[in-house]
Amino acid sequence: MVGVSWFNSFISNIEMRLSLSLGRKLAHAASETEEFFLINQNRRKLGSNIERWQGLSEDRKSRGLGDIEVINQSFETANILVNRFSSGPMEAGILASSWEFAKKKRYKFRWSDSGGVLLVDLELDDITVPIPEEMTFSWSKGSSEVIPSDVVRWEDVRELELGGWELDGDRKAMIHRDLILRFEEFSIHNIQSLTESRPEDYNWELAEGKRALWWTALADTSRHLFMESKRHVMISEAKDWISVSIRNLSSYGLGMISDPEIDLETGELNATLIGTFHPAISGGIILGCWERSTGSKGRITVSLDDGKLRVKISPKRPSPIRVD
Repeated sequence: MVGVSWFNSFISNIEMRLSLSLGRKLAHAASETEEFFLINQNRRKLGSNIERWQGLSEDRKSRGLGDIEVINQSFETANILVNRFSSGPMEAGILASSWEFAKKKRYKFRWSDSGGVLLVDLELDDITVPIPEEMTFSWSKGSSEVIPSDVVRWEDVRELELGGWELDGDRKAMIHRDLILRFEEFSIHNIQSLTESRPEDYNWELAEGKRALWWTALADTSRHLFMESKRHVMISEAKDWISVSIRNLSSYGLGMISDPEIDLETGELNATLIGTFHPAISGGIILGCWERSTGSKGRITVSLDDGKLRVKISPKRPSPIRVD
């Protein structure tokens, strides 16, 4: 679960740091993710008329997606509006995949948006594309999954009059890990450089080369957006990190901190991450929390130790040696 404005800022900040335009990559990642879940949820009997799919409106609304309106269609083409969309590239990819699933054919798609309305144009494409395979990841989930339903007060959710829903005054959308992983795989091969970041402050033992640059872009973007939020973080003892992680990670389905240990002299944090959505996103937010609580810049190392995802944050500048 993520704020729509946060997600769009997240994507644009990654593009800035990598000097890449990633809209098409995000759209194709969303399309593959949607196809993967449609196939594996045994929804083949939904029919060829997408507007009559049972539960479609409720499903899209619960995920924070916009309302669709087919304004024109023929055997080879279709033009569809998405009102009150969340992310243009993501929703275009999701819609294109749903259309292909309904028609049992492949379509090329492009999109444009104006005034809160997304226009998706589809054109029949005589191409064979393999069915998406399940995405795997190199880190451990931990002993348990931590999900928003454990910590979010769902009674505070408000349905918006113009579509979608919000929590704490912010419109939300559901983003699956599968989409983020596919987005990563589509994007990393185009990476040439990393700017406007702090690469020396991020150490990934689970990633190297261009993937490490991608993770750093995700992490520094997450850290930056957290710092922009002006949230307060108060740490007086190690166990405070658990509640801080619940508030800033678990509430969004990003996991939580377990077994935290802190060095009172230096402020260094050592902990386990469980139920982690993505180490770079969760790690970047935790680094932001640490920097907010200490008032200084830090360095983060994320590693896999005996099957557990470990995080270490230490001051960027070591504390001066005391001479008694």
